[in-house]
Amino acid sequence: MTEDEARPDLEVPADDAIQPVKDLLAEHVPLALLVDLVTPESTSAQILEDEGLPEDAWWEQESGPAPAGGAPDPEA
Repeated sequence: MTEDEARPDLEVPADDAIQPVKDLLAEHVPLALLVDLVTPESTSAQILEDEGLPEDAWWEQESGPAPAGGAPDPEA
């Protein structure tokens, strides 16, 4: 049995159909979120277990705009 015989025929979407997903990934939207929105059978918890937490805990940063220069204001 060849590799092609072992796999069912898959319909590959046209590039213009998947471009919005590529754009979201380029904007750093988490893959786990996209998977949760498209296939609820696969959960972000499963992906998190496989991939682990990111090094930068961006969700724990204080809200509000950063001051000019990008450094947090120690007086805030």
